[in-house]
Amino acid sequence: MIQVAKTGMGKLRRRQGARTAGLLLPLLLLGCGSSKVAQCNQLAEVVNQTQGFMQEFETEIQTFSESAAQVKNLDDIKLAASQYTTAVDKVVTNLDGLVADLEATSLRDEDLSMFRDKYVGVVQGFSTALTQAREAMDLVVSVQSEAELPAKIEESQQQTMKAVGEIETLSQTESQLINQVNAYCGAAQPAGETPAPTDTPPPAETPAATPTEPPATP
Repeated sequence: MIQVAKTGMGKLRRRQGARTAGLLLPLLLLGCGSSKVAQCNQLAEVVNQTQGFMQEFETEIQTFSESAAQVKNLDDIKLAASQYTTAVDKVVTNLDGLVADLEATSLRDEDLSMFRDKYVGVVQGFSTALTQAREAMDLVVSVQSEAELPAKIEESQQQTMKAVGEIETLSQTESQLINQVNAYCGAAQPAGETPAPTDTPPPAETPAATPTEPPATP
């Protein structure tokens, strides 16, 4: 059977901008357990589609990080923050699509159906937390002057850290669920293959101006 792979959402927790999760391995079995195997593979194929769009998200977050490290003025900061919000909007759309695909996946096996429903809740949680992180960064995007920048960055960081905490908790739940599904389906890691790391990037850190320091607020 297809093993459920770590999706990558866990990566979001450390750098405030990215994530990793799990894979269901395909069970190449026939006979008495074929119906269960088929359903395991069916669920795995849906869950594992996260591999593609999470890798794309991580690439976009890396671009954001590089831009944020080179900011020189307010316009640079706002541009970098916009790159982050655009990337998050895209991955949230993909996560919402994943929820729809999971809910449309018909599973006769009661245990697999339960796993699917729990995973839907996790994915919805990731979507909500990322939306919160996006809204936090949008505070920086909408800054009108350098004078208000320090206060907006502080507010943004506080909101972002709350979202990161939620993502970290969800990442742990996701990892446990995927391990349970793979164990239930009998998916074993192929010989000689090491598990993919589950610690990838989280929501991104708010960019800070380097050469041009905003005036201190009274």
